[in-house]
Amino acid sequence: MKKAKLNRLKGHMGLNNTKKVETSLHDQKQNTVIPYEQEWTNFRVYPYWFDGHYIFIRETFYPLDQQHGLYKFEQLQDSIALWESVQVDHPLSTKGIRADQLLFFDTETTGLSGGAGNTIFLLGFCQFKDNGILVKQYFLPGPEAEVALYNAFLNDIGNDKYLVTYNGKAFDWPQVKTRHTFVKEHVPKLPPFGHFDLLHAARRLWKNVLPTCQLKVVEEHELQFMREADTPSYLVPMLYFDFLNDPNPEYVQSVFLHHEWDVLSLLSLYIHLSQKIIKPSAFATSIETFEIARWFEFVGEADQAMNLYQSLLTETSDLKMKSLFAYASLLKKKKSYLEAVHYFKQCVKLQPDHELAIIELAKLLEHQFKDYENALFYCEQLYKRTNSKEIRKRIDRLQRKTGKRIFPGQAQEMW
Repeated sequence: MKKAKLNRLKGHMGLNNTKKVETSLHDQKQNTVIPYEQEWTNFRVYPYWFDGHYIFIRETFYPLDQQHGLYKFEQLQDSIALWESVQVDHPLSTKGIRADQLLFFDTETTGLSGGAGNTIFLLGFCQFKDNGILVKQYFLPGPEAEVALYNAFLNDIGNDKYLVTYNGKAFDWPQVKTRHTFVKEHVPKLPPFGHFDLLHAARRLWKNVLPTCQLKVVEEHELQFMREADTPSYLVPMLYFDFLNDPNPEYVQSVFLHHEWDVLSLLSLYIHLSQKIIKPSAFATSIETFEIARWFEFVGEADQAMNLYQSLLTETSDLKMKSLFAYASLLKKKKSYLEAVHYFKQCVKLQPDHELAIIELAKLLEHQFKDYENALFYCEQLYKRTNSKEIRKRIDRLQRKTGKRIFPGQAQEMW
């Protein structure tokens, strides 16, 4: 009686079955009908199976002499060689990195906001491979195949790659990390990628020049690449939802092309930016050169920044004033105080109401040269224009040091 009851309990628990009831992966492939399979094949897409589910993968190969906008793909190697040739540190430098280690990466998602409710349904990259450029795209036909999607992608890319993205640090890669947490028990770990985000570079160089730094705008103005019959980004999620209702590849073929253009543009844009940053005298405008100098200054490459600021001192626009002040400020940081005074004075001569230049000049005269009278002279000039309380405090201190009141025109010019 007890034995029969135990056997019945084992049956409910599945412990009586000694054979696997799951079909093999081969049998699953044989028994599963992929909707519109011939249409997918015609689109050069093939299924990838894992864990009983399939995703779609599309591979497109371009020769190195293929042109995308202003550049041929082979010029990527030239850019990498340029970075190897210069002795500067920069956020876009590929020094020590091979061309085939760069993944120009992008995703398409069901929404533009972050968070767990946002699904990546298409991800992929282009990469230098076998003396050409390989575009590889991974498409999610339904949420049940997410494990297969990340297994295929992570097994393909390896561990020694560097992502090149457009807003990927803030959006694309955090989204990948979020989705990976749901499947991490079944797929490889996320590699510790290096990351070059070209949106940051675009904003530094063109935020005051272009109407917006959206990739499509940058493509048109900087790369001279015009998309024909492109699917607008806001329609991409809608097309995917249409596909989920009716898995006809016609709904998403334009999305594949949109994504392909994105990753190829990243490659061309990296070439474009590298040339401007490394050889601004040959490839950059004066405005770009100034912004590149500011970028080098920001990352601690003061000498490179000073060289670029100095090259702009012959400009006739307001860039000359900006470059003069920036150049003088770096001289002050390098403790070249006498030269700094000279260039701050140049600023004041060109723009007598340049408040920051006058303040810096007064500080140097007071603290480095103990020339209180001339420091007071410049502060009095500025106070007459601004009535600044801070300048008034500085004047009071200098008057105590000199023991007298100095008015504009009374100080003996020593500099």
